Amino acid sequence: MDEQSLITVEDVARRLGIRPSTVRVGVKKGVIPAVVLWSGKRRSLIRFRPDDIEKLIEERVRSGQQDV
Repeated sequence: MDEQSLITVEDVARRLGIRPSTVRVGVKKGVIPAVVLWSGKRRSLIRFRPDDIEKLIEERVRSGQQDV
């Protein structure tokens, strides 16, 4: 999978109906699967596989879960 087929934090936030900061918290907790492209002392460049996010949405709908 190349970097062009990955989606951003903002894209994931829109798809899940949450704020980008909540997406980052979900990644840190291990709830939202992510691909770390670069990691520094203060910031990391993370992207997401669209299929992983779609699976997460399906699981949330099935379980009735509203938050990450």
